[in-house]
Amino acid sequence: MSQRLTTGVTPTRAARSTRNTGGTQVDIGVGSTLRFDDNFELVPNDGGNTSIFDTNLSVGLSSITSVHNFNLTGTGVFRYANIPGRTETGFEDPTVRLNYSTSSLNSRLTVTGRYRDVDRDFLDPFEVEREEQASSGLFANGGSVRSRNIGATWQTGMASPIGFTLAGQHSNTNYIDTFIPRLFDVETNSGIATLTGRISPVTQLRTSFGLTDYEAEDIPQTERLTTDYAVGVVQNINPTLVLDAQIGYTEVETDTTGGTQNRSGGTGAFTLTQTLPTGSLFANGVLTRNENGSRATFRLGRSLALPNGSLSGSIGFTDGSGGSSKPIVSLNYLRQIGTDDFSISVDRIPSTNNTSQDIIDTRIALGYGHVIDSLSRFDVIANLGRSESSGTGGAPTIDRANLSATYTRTLTSDWDMTGGILLRYQDDPTAGGEANSNAVFVTLGRNFSFRP
Repeated sequence: MSQRLTTGVTPTRAARSTRNTGGTQVDIGVGSTLRFDDNFELVPNDGGNTSIFDTNLSVGLSSITSVHNFNLTGTGVFRYANIPGRTETGFEDPTVRLNYSTSSLNSRLTVTGRYRDVDRDFLDPFEVEREEQASSGLFANGGSVRSRNIGATWQTGMASPIGFTLAGQHSNTNYIDTFIPRLFDVETNSGIATLTGRISPVTQLRTSFGLTDYEAEDIPQTERLTTDYAVGVVQNINPTLVLDAQIGYTEVETDTTGGTQNRSGGTGAFTLTQTLPTGSLFANGVLTRNENGSRATFRLGRSLALPNGSLSGSIGFTDGSGGSSKPIVSLNYLRQIGTDDFSISVDRIPSTNNTSQDIIDTRIALGYGHVIDSLSRFDVIANLGRSESSGTGGAPTIDRANLSATYTRTLTSDWDMTGGILLRYQDDPTAGGEANSNAVFVTLGRNFSFRP
């Protein structure tokens, strides 16, 4: 569901928030939401009625020049929540995001950062899925999660025959008062160096070396070092057909209280892309290795430009060392017909979580919007998700679903009101089984931009 934001600061001339296309811009907003939910915590057999009043604040500063692009955004929520058995008040969910890039003719520097400290009960189930999939899948209920991420990439020789890229990333996730053994603190540091050489107008070679250090505060006190070596080539076979291929070698050393485990072996990847008048066609194959062994993935895909829309998708299979082959699929469809818009998104992807369980994550999102008149519109969004084991580790099967219907109306040139319903479902054996929730909400908000 969308919501407009507002502020208590009044500039000389307020305007709706717009994307910065150059110069310095400040985006400020505030929006208040009142929500009533009959089972907010998604507890089996009804968890009781909940009322929540949130005031969301956001401040953004951006600056765009011919050389630099800077964007810093901070958000948070002043919350009053009356939940069965407890009441929560105060400033919640502080989030800061940073994106910065600077470039010249021959080099580019990019820096990204993110900080968030949020009560897990107030995360959308599908946000929980995205943010915690690397930790241990879709586990619901209780505690808070604090995440910090920072990364930087430096490229030089972009316009030269010889180029060099150095990239590094640090991420740290802490769980507070979760009391779920599968959720534990994790710190990851990674770096990769890549050397490229253009030997002809249609051929570019590369070699890379990467390290990933992983430390977890789990029961076996896992520490893991992954080392990757690779050499590759990008070959323009003809003006519309490009091959990108590489071969490599990966070493994985895992230390726990139970001893040391070493895995190693060859890796590889290729992507063959054919540009067509209405889009592109591609074939992609990847062989990777991690603490569980090897995984092979193959896809065939197509992207297509349509009148008033677009369509892209792929289909294939993945085969890990601990299980049988599993189908994978991706589909994205957007279409605008008169005053109606439609969207379909399907993703089925493999991964390995922080407890070394191989999982398949499936998500389906359906959207429909209708513009009623110049001041109002109606939207329906449905989300379906499943996380299940794909081999090693025996991860539990967890199902989730959300359905929302919203009506949005512009009240004045600066103020919007949104009201609607939200239906939720989960079937999570780690949280007691099936649970349902029905909620109604209304949001009043405003956002605007100005240039200092």
